[in-house]
Amino acid sequence: MGPLIHNPQVVKDLAAKGIMPVDDLEKLPAGTVIIRSHGVSPAVLDQIKHHGSQVSDATCPFVRRAQEKARFMAEQGFRVVVVGEPAHPEVLGLLGWAGQDAIVIETEAQAKGLPSYDKVALVAQTTQPADKLVRIADIIRGKTNELVVCDTICDATRQRQEATAILAGLVDVMIVVGGKNSANTRKLAELSSQKGTPTYHIEDASDLKAQMLVGAEKVGISAGASTPDWIIEEVVRKMTEMEKEITTGEQAAPTDVKRDMPTETMSLEDGIRNIRRGEIVVGTVVQIKNDEVVVDVGGKSEGIIPLNELSYRSISDPSELLKVGDSIEVQVLRTENEEGHPVLSKKRVDRKLAWDKLEQYHREGHIITAKVVDVVKGGLLVDVGINGFVPASQVERGYVENLDVYLGRELRLKVIELNRAKNKVVLSQKVVLEEELTRKRQQTWENLEVNQIRKGIVRRLTNFGAFVDIGGVDGLLHVSEIAWGRINHPQEVLSEGQEIDVVVLNADPVTGKVSLGRKQILPNPWHTAAERYPVGAIVQGRVLRTAPFGAFVELEPGIEGLVHVSQLADRHVAKPEDVVSVGEIISVKVLSVDQGAQRMSLSLREAGGKSQLSPAVAEEAGNE
Repeated sequence: MGPLIHNPQVVKDLAAKGIMPVDDLEKLPAGTVIIRSHGVSPAVLDQIKHHGSQVSDATCPFVRRAQEKARFMAEQGFRVVVVGEPAHPEVLGLLGWAGQDAIVIETEAQAKGLPSYDKVALVAQTTQPADKLVRIADIIRGKTNELVVCDTICDATRQRQEATAILAGLVDVMIVVGGKNSANTRKLAELSSQKGTPTYHIEDASDLKAQMLVGAEKVGISAGASTPDWIIEEVVRKMTEMEKEITTGEQAAPTDVKRDMPTETMSLEDGIRNIRRGEIVVGTVVQIKNDEVVVDVGGKSEGIIPLNELSYRSISDPSELLKVGDSIEVQVLRTENEEGHPVLSKKRVDRKLAWDKLEQYHREGHIITAKVVDVVKGGLLVDVGINGFVPASQVERGYVENLDVYLGRELRLKVIELNRAKNKVVLSQKVVLEEELTRKRQQTWENLEVNQIRKGIVRRLTNFGAFVDIGGVDGLLHVSEIAWGRINHPQEVLSEGQEIDVVVLNADPVTGKVSLGRKQILPNPWHTAAERYPVGAIVQGRVLRTAPFGAFVELEPGIEGLVHVSQLADRHVAKPEDVVSVGEIISVKVLSVDQGAQRMSLSLREAGGKSQLSPAVAEEAGNE
C-alpha cells in the first residue's frame, strides 16, 4: 500500500523484484499486501480484509505506538491533536486512529488559532523536532483544562537530528542524502541550514555536483532514516573521486584566497578571475547604499553584500560598519543574482573567524575585552564577534543588584563554556577578578611586614572599626586606632571607598588576620602638650565623662585631663554630676602635664569655678 519507504531508489529496486506500490486494490487479485512503514488507517486495513488479501505489516514500531496512543486517548474522551504534515501518509494514518474529531496542525501559528477544548492529547508525527512539540504544547496548555503530551517522536530520529545539527556547526558544507519526499530527511536539511551552513539535499550520487564542494575544507554527510547504506556509500565514493579530480587540476591559490583548501582550477580570462560559491575572497568596498554594499572582488562584475549579510548584529546603515576603500573578507553565497552580480556575505566570514578566536582564547585562557550590547533575562549579552552571554552570577565577585548600569560598558572576560555546534558562548568577568585578587593577595602577603605603612581603601564600617583593603587583603582598623581623640563610631572620621594611609600593627598569614592602625601615623598631640598647655594656663574643654573621683575633660581631640573631685568646687562635692554634666563646656586651669604618661591634671575651682550649679543639679534643687 503506497511506497514502502520514502526513498525512490529503494522503491524502484523493489518494483524490479515484483513488489509494486499501489493505492487501489479494486482491480488487483487477492494476494499479500505489505503495509508501508508509515502505517495506514483502520479503514485501509478493513479494505484489505474485504479484498481478501493477506496482510504483512511493515509499519514502523514507533509509528504503530503513535497509532495506539492516538486511539487510546480518543477512547478516553480527549480531543486528539496531531502535530505534523497534513498530507503526509503517516499523519493521514494517525488521523484514522485518532477518531473523527481529531485535528492536525503543523505550525505554532495554527496552534494559536485553535479554539479551547476541555481535554487535549498531543500526538506528534514521529519525525517532528522535539523542541517544536514543546513549543506547541506550551501554547495549547493555555487553551485546555487538561493536556496530555504523548511521547511519540522516534528516538532514532531525534538522535539523528541532534547529530546532524552538531555536525553542521563543524563543517563548511553539508550533504544530506535521502528522498525529496522523505519528511525526516527534509528535517535534517532544514536543521543543517538553520546553522548557517550551505546545505544540499540530494537523493543519490547522481545529484552530487562538483561546485557544491568548491571552497569547502570540511564536508559533512547525513542521511535520512530511509536512505539505504549503498546510496550513502555511492555518495562518499563519488565525493572521493571529485576530490582527486580537483586536486589533480588545482593551480596555486590566488593571493585573495585566505584559507588553504581544495579548489577547482581557476580560469582567468583577460585578468578577470572566476569566483565560486563558498569561496572566501578579499574585496574592496567601492560603494555603500542604503540596503547593500558593493564590493570589487575581481570578478566579471562587482559583488553585492545585502544588508542582512553584513553583520550578525542588526544594523540600519551600512556606513556604520564600512567605508569606501575598506578591504574586507567575504564569502561567495551565489556566483550571480538576477542582475548578474555575485552575492556575498561578510558576517559568515566574521562568524567563522570569531569562533576560531574564541576557541583559541578558551584553550589559552586569554582575557577578552568586550562591550555589553544588551541586558537580557539572567545576564548580559556582549559583542565577541558573535553574541556572548555573561550570566548575572559571573559579572562581579559579589551580587549585582542592577544589570542595566553595565549597558555600553566594556568588560574583561574569559570564556568558561563554548559549544560551536549549539552556537553557545558563556563568559565570565568574575573569573578574571577572582584570579587577579588571588595574585594580588599573594603578592601582598609576600611583602607584608609589621610597622609597614600602606595605602588602603575603606571597604566596610562597623561599630567596632573599619575593614580596610590593603591590596586584596582586608585588615581591621579598630575604632581605638583610628585617631588620637575619642571616637564613638568610625563614620565620624571615615567613609566607605575612602583612601587612607595605615600602619600594619600585626599580620598572621596562618589565620589571614591583619590589624591596622591610623593614629600612629598622625601627629601625636601629647608630644607638644606641655608647650601648648603650660601649667597655670586657663583653657576651655568639654566634659567627656565622669567618675566617682572626678571628671575627664577633653581640651582637643587626643588630649584629656582629669579634674579631681576636690578641684571641682570650693565646697565638698559628693558626686561630680552635682557640678558638671557630660558634654558641658567649662574653663579649667592646668595644674600639671606629664607628656610621657600622657596625663594632665586640671582644676575647675582654681579657674574661678562655676557661678551656678550644673543644669541637672539646679533642676533637682528647684524641685525640692
